[in-house]
Amino acid sequence: MSEQVDQLQLLRQVRLALQSQDYPEAIRSLKMAAKLAHDAGDVATEARHLGNLALVYHRTGRPDKALQYFEHALAAARADSDRVTEDGILGNMGNILRELRRYDDAIDYLNQALLIAQEIGDVRGRGIWLGNLGLVYDDLGKPADAIPLHEQSVFIARQLRDQRGLAQRLGNLGNSFIATGDFTSSLKVFHEAVGIYRELGDKREWALRLGIIGNIYSELGRRSPTDFEAKMVFDLALESYKETLELARELNDTFTEAELLSSLGNVHGNMGSYDLAIEHFQAAYQRYADLGLTDRLDHLQHNIDLALAYRDQKPI
Repeated sequence: MSEQVDQLQLLRQVRLALQSQDYPEAIRSLKMAAKLAHDAGDVATEARHLGNLALVYHRTGRPDKALQYFEHALAAARADSDRVTEDGILGNMGNILRELRRYDDAIDYLNQALLIAQEIGDVRGRGIWLGNLGLVYDDLGKPADAIPLHEQSVFIARQLRDQRGLAQRLGNLGNSFIATGDFTSSLKVFHEAVGIYRELGDKREWALRLGIIGNIYSELGRRSPTDFEAKMVFDLALESYKETLELARELNDTFTEAELLSSLGNVHGNMGSYDLAIEHFQAAYQRYADLGLTDRLDHLQHNIDLALAYRDQKPI
C-alpha cells in the first residue's frame, strides 16, 4: 500500500512539475514511479509511466530519448497484453518517427496502431492514426495516397461529432488536394474548416485557413485564361485576405499582418492596381522592419520597385 501511496505522490509531483514546465522534475518523478511499479510487479502501470516519460522527453525536444522509453513501454504493455496502451504507444512512436523523417518506420508503426485500433474498436484512435498516416504520405510527396486516408479520418471525426478534430483534418485534406492541383476540392474543405473555427470562436485557426483560401484564389487568378475571370477570382482573394487581416490585427499578430499585407500587394499588382500594391507593400515593409525581419525587406523593396516601374509605364 505504501508503494501505491508513493506512486500517487509522485504523480502529483509530475502534474505540478508539468504545470510549471519543470521538466527535469517531471522526468525524475516519473522514473521513480516507473521503478516502484516495476518492483511491485505492476506491469500495466509501469507501461503507462514509461509512456508518459517518453511524452515528456518528446515535449522537451528529445525524440530519440522518447523513442527509447516508448520501446520500454511497448514491451511492458505487450507483456501485460494491454492492447489499449500498446495502440497508443505505437501511434505515438509513428508520429515521432515521422518527425525524424524515418518514414518507412513511421508507416509500419502507424499501420500496427491502426490494426489494433480496429481490433479493440477504438474509433477515435483509428481516425487519428489514419490522419497521421496521411501526413506521412504528404511528407513523402504522395498526396494522392494521402487523400483517401485523410478522407477516412474526416469521416470518423464527423461520426464522433468532433468539430475541432474535423476542422483540423479538413485542413490536412485540403493541403493534399492543393498538392495534387485540385483547387476546387481544396476550397470546399477549407471553407468548411473556416466555418467550424468561426463557430468555435478560434480566431487564430480561422485566420490561418482563411489565409490559405486567399492563397488558393490568388493562384487561380494567375491561372485564369481571361482578364474577366481573373478579376473575379482575384476579388475573392482580396476578400479572404482582408478578413484574415482583420483577424490578425485583433490577435495582435504583427507577423501574419505583414504577410497578408504583402499578399494583398501581390494581388493588387496582378490586377494592375499598382498604387494599391505599393501602399500594401510599403505597409508590409514597415511591419517586417518593426519585427527586425530584415531578410524580408530586400524582396519587398524589389516588389515596390517593380510596382513603381509598371505604374509609371501605364498610359494615362
